[in-house]
Amino acid sequence: MHVIVSNMAARRPPATEPAQGWPAPALSATEATILWALRRMALMQPLGKARCHAVHIALQQDFGDHGMGIEHLLRCWLFGLARFADRPLRFGAPACPLLLPDEALMLRSLAAPDPQALALLIRLAGPDAARLLPLGQALRANIHGETPLSKPFKDIS
Repeated sequence: MHVIVSNMAARRPPATEPAQGWPAPALSATEATILWALRRMALMQPLGKARCHAVHIALQQDFGDHGMGIEHLLRCWLFGLARFADRPLRFGAPACPLLLPDEALMLRSLAAPDPQALALLIRLAGPDAARLLPLGQALRANIHGETPLSKPFKDIS
């Protein structure tokens, strides 16, 4: 289980080396925050157990009460993807101006409907990644504020 964080801005690949990323497209503010959080979490060791205080604060500020849930689900999702992948997942450094292929697949899987998200997860981390679909669904719901916490309280007394 490995995650490689590379600072692609530090060097330009030679023409014979395949492209390692693309200039970051215009990401929404939410996508940019999630990408930054994933990159910061990938730096934390041991992966999945260590917490990043900067991510915690940023997600709380951007998502309010849902921020803690997003932080926890992102950490579990990242750990699961790294565990099931048959190769190291590649992440840019938090300020990297490129969007790396693995990062693009992760962002697309969070935005896609379930059948497409499943196909993207399998492409990223193999068939066992299908077990992570419920985490992705919960993460997507928290990001969009669609968790049970956001539903009105119904008094049943």
